[in-house]
Amino acid sequence: MFDELKDIVTQLREVTSRIEIDVVAGKDAAELVGIADEIRRAGDSLRTVAVGQVERTNSWKGEGAKSISEWLATETDCPQYEAQAVVLLAAQLQHLPVTQAALRNGTLSNAQAVEVARGAIVAPNTETQLLNLAKHVTVRDLRDATSRVVAGATDEAERHKQIHKSRYLKSWTDLDASFNVRGRMTAANGALVMAALKPIQDEIFRSARKSGAHERPEAYAADALMTLCEKATTKQSSEGGGKATRPNAVMNIRIDIDALKRGRTENGEICEIAGVGPIPVATATAYLGEAFLKLLVVDGVDIKTVAHMGRAIPAPLRTAVEERDRVCQVPTCDITIGLEMDHIKPFYEGGAASFENLVRLCERHHLQKTHDGYRLVKIETEAGTERTWAWRAPPDLRNTG
Repeated sequence: MFDELKDIVTQLREVTSRIEIDVVAGKDAAELVGIADEIRRAGDSLRTVAVGQVERTNSWKGEGAKSISEWLATETDCPQYEAQAVVLLAAQLQHLPVTQAALRNGTLSNAQAVEVARGAIVAPNTETQLLNLAKHVTVRDLRDATSRVVAGATDEAERHKQIHKSRYLKSWTDLDASFNVRGRMTAANGALVMAALKPIQDEIFRSARKSGAHERPEAYAADALMTLCEKATTKQSSEGGGKATRPNAVMNIRIDIDALKRGRTENGEICEIAGVGPIPVATATAYLGEAFLKLLVVDGVDIKTVAHMGRAIPAPLRTAVEERDRVCQVPTCDITIGLEMDHIKPFYEGGAASFENLVRLCERHHLQKTHDGYRLVKIETEAGTERTWAWRAPPDLRNTG
């Protein structure tokens, strides 16, 4: 078996080295990407289950490593954080044979398997549900669903306490002299950080677009952090070293009305900061006095009944759409800043400003839909799953290659 695998690897390397990528047609190159991804997924799954066996047999010991993750990082030249994630997933899959089988037969990617295992390991009865969900939603949406499963299966106050206890902010200078930062904190505190950064990040994004510059959202986020620090330093200096005031924060908190009344969530109920993650009900209510809170109460006002036949979008409806569409809704687009509201059925064709007819798109895709004939088409999915879109080019562009 091992000889067969080694022969396959040798043959694969020989075939890939013969491909003259510069003369491959665009559509063929796109097909090559898909083939390469299947190869990667097969390799990732085999590595993961093999690491599980290495750990069970302790065969990593005696080679100078202090842990199996350190051994894996050295053995495969992968980053330490990646090695730690593989080791954790391998350990979890020992108790989740159905998820392991889905990973090995290619149904799940490693990223999907991580999220399914994270939820199923604390709530085994949700494994099938999460596996089915993985077929229809993005990894981002699957991660959100898994976070809710974990939140429902564990004590929220204790979980919040443990996360706060393990908080940290680390900084270091890399070999190329770059300054790096990494941190961990509760979702509520993280929301305060992001709420302070986002208005600045959006302003930097808009200014860059006007000047014709195009950079990654992460670059604008770094610029926003620097701007925030500069403002705080400037204010402290002007006030003779006095304490800088906290910027106003805007948070969208989504919570079930019964949980709000009870003071805690029960299985299946939601209390979360949009785009950040689950928080205890007590934390949500505590921030009422510290931040401007847009409270979207599930089963309170049915937001789907709110509609307006003019171009104006009522504030509660705008908030609900912003909470639902945290990223550009065109498949594969991951832009999260500078998003614009769009009527799926155009306003001039009688499309209402309603929850079902509004969607958030990045500036580029919004312009393509408005002026270039592109369409966002809803794909029918199983009942209860998130809505899914297809991005359709105008007829004259579909067969041009």
